[in-house]
Amino acid sequence: MSAPAVSQRAVIDRAGPGDLDAIMALERDGFDPASRWSDASWRAELTRPDRCVLVDRDGTVVRGVAAFQVVAEVADLHRVVVASDRRGRGIARALVGAGLAWAAGRRARHMLLEVEHDNAPALALYRRLGFAELTRRKDYYGAGRHALVMRRDLAGAVDGVGMKELA
Repeated sequence: MSAPAVSQRAVIDRAGPGDLDAIMALERDGFDPASRWSDASWRAELTRPDRCVLVDRDGTVVRGVAAFQVVAEVADLHRVVVASDRRGRGIARALVGAGLAWAAGRRARHMLLEVEHDNAPALALYRRLGFAELTRRKDYYGAGRHALVMRRDLAGAVDGVGMKELA
């Protein structure tokens, strides 16, 4: 069964400093205190020129956020969080798709990400989007909490999963 469609009013766009409070609310909703990014971390993501922070807005409500970086030919997906009451509606897919298109537009050749080995919803999403496991980092998030490093080539990102799909 496919996820319900993203609202027709939803817009994916670049986040700015005025979105920090909404982003921090998502961060508190989506992560335990030990795993949360700080205000300072998000502020840095919002202001660095090699970064792209995207938000999904439905009217004035920020429903999700994703942070990306490109250095030379390598893009990284740093973070994705969607409001807990909005999960399963295609928001994370739309955010990651837009990030893939952004990275491809900056001439990145592939994108990397790290995800906890037992985060089944995230793993399913990333695999559907064409990411494959590259390696495993044992105990990366703490004892018994391993990270999977995943990679996706970006050839076709704009025409496959990307900005055109979000229109």
